[in-house]
Amino acid sequence: MFGFYPGEKMTYEDAIAQIVNEHKSLVTDAVEASINTGNKCDVEYCLRGFHDGKLRWVRGIGNLTHDQEGKSRYFTGLLIDITVHKQDELRKNDFIGMASHELKTPLTSLQAYIQMLAARAKKAEDAFAVNALAKASTQVKKMITLINGFLNVSSFEAGKIYLNEQTFELNDLLNEIVEDFMLTTTSHNVLLLPSPALTVYADKDKIGQVISNFLNNAMKYSPNGKNIKLTCIESEGMAKVSVTDEGIGVNAYDQEKLFDRYFRVENEQTQLISGFGLGLYLSAEIIRRHKGEVWVESEVGQGAAFYFSLPLAQAVSV
Repeated sequence: MFGFYPGEKMTYEDAIAQIVNEHKSLVTDAVEASINTGNKCDVEYCLRGFHDGKLRWVRGIGNLTHDQEGKSRYFTGLLIDITVHKQDELRKNDFIGMASHELKTPLTSLQAYIQMLAARAKKAEDAFAVNALAKASTQVKKMITLINGFLNVSSFEAGKIYLNEQTFELNDLLNEIVEDFMLTTTSHNVLLLPSPALTVYADKDKIGQVISNFLNNAMKYSPNGKNIKLTCIESEGMAKVSVTDEGIGVNAYDQEKLFDRYFRVENEQTQLISGFGLGLYLSAEIIRRHKGEVWVESEVGQGAAFYFSLPLAQAVSV
C-alpha cells in the first residue's frame, strides 16, 4: 500500500512521508489524539507509493492495546485499501458538484424575474399575484439552499474549503442570528438564554452556518408554536453551544448516524419533511475543522438538543 518492496523496512516516519501533503496533519492528529485519549482512530487518507508513485486511498483504524495491568503497550490497527470505492465516490461528488453549479445560474435568473414581477404586482395592488409570487420565491430559495448544500459537500471533500478565521465574540454572533430568525420566522419562538461573553478564533460565517442549520433543523422537526432554546456556556476551555427543541426527538440508533452524509431519519413523522441530510453533515465537518466536537442528546417524543463546542480564543495558537 505504501509502495515499498516486500521485506523492505518501513518506519512510522516513512509511512507518514508517503501520505499526500493535504492529509498528513489529518492522520498525525488523529493518531496522536487516539494515543492521548485512548479512543479509537478511524481516518481515510491518500498515499503516494514510495517506489511506484501510485496513488492509493486507505482507511486506517487503530487504538491502544493494554497489558494485564491496564498499561498502554502498543498502538495497533488495520489498514484497508479503499481506492476503488473512493474513486467511485469522488466521481459521484464531481458530478453532483458540476450539476449543482449548472443549476445555480437559471435559478438565480428565475429569482430575479420573480422579484421584478412581485414589485409590479405590489404596485398594481394585485394581492393574489403578490401572494403567489411570494410562495414561488420561497420555493426557489429552498432549491438554492439545497444546491448550495451539494456544492459545499463537493468542496469539502475535494479539500477546497478554507477557513477565514478571526477573533470574535460568539455571543454577538448568536444575537445576530436570532434577530434575523425572529424577523423571518413566526412559526416558533426562538429564545436566546443569557450567556457569558466568550471569544473564539474561527470562521465567523461558517460557524453562523452551523448555528442556522441547527435552528432550521429544530424548526423542521418540532410543531409550530413550540420554543427553541439557544444557549452558550464555557466548559473546560471550550465554548459549548446548544440548540434545544420540543419536537419528535431521535432514537438512539439514528443518533449514531445523524451527522453522516445524506442520512435522514425515516419514519411516519418525517415523510413530509424535505431535505437531503446535508445540513448536519456539513455542520459536523465545519466544527471538526475547527478542532471542536458536535453531538446530540435526545429521547423519542421528548425533543432533541444539538451541541457543538469550539476552543476559546486563548486556548488556540494562532
